[in-house]
Amino acid sequence: MTTISDPDELVVAIEAPLLDREKSRSRLAVAVCVGLTLFALLNATAAVFLYRGINDLRAIEARLEDLGQFEQRMSARLDTVNNGFQSRFEALDDRLRASFGEVNANLARQAPDMSGNHGGDEPRVVEFPSPAEDTAAVASATEAEPAVEDMPRVTRRRQASAAPPAPSSNYQRTVSPEGKVTYHKIN
Repeated sequence: MTTISDPDELVVAIEAPLLDREKSRSRLAVAVCVGLTLFALLNATAAVFLYRGINDLRAIEARLEDLGQFEQRMSARLDTVNNGFQSRFEALDDRLRASFGEVNANLARQAPDMSGNHGGDEPRVVEFPSPAEDTAAVASATEAEPAVEDMPRVTRRRQASAAPPAPSSNYQRTVSPEGKVTYHKIN
């Protein structure tokens, strides 16, 4: 066992390092300086990132303005192309109407000729020429025909495609008043 002879000496020895005011003030000043330095570094880092973000935002805004101008230019070009196609379609429509008018006029001219050539109940007699006469007639017809370039262009209608196959008996066909056809599965 240890015995302490003077209890006051021990208290003074313990209080001296812990309660030294000069050292504690300097430690506090160092801690405050370190804290302020860290705070300043944090603010500087945030300011740099904020500045970069603002510059990126300005660059994006400039590109968006360029994009708006690009859109206007494209819209103007599309309108020009659309007007060009529309005028071509109108010209084609006019030519087709003129061609159909010529065809209708030719049919109207040929209709009375066809009805006047033969009587109603009388059978028509068709005489075929002999081969010698046939070749002579073909040769004279080819000389009398106009050149291919002078002939009007005739458009042909396409044959309608075959009807679609009948649907399975598992489906019910419904036709709406607008003419739309729908199929519903029967369970």
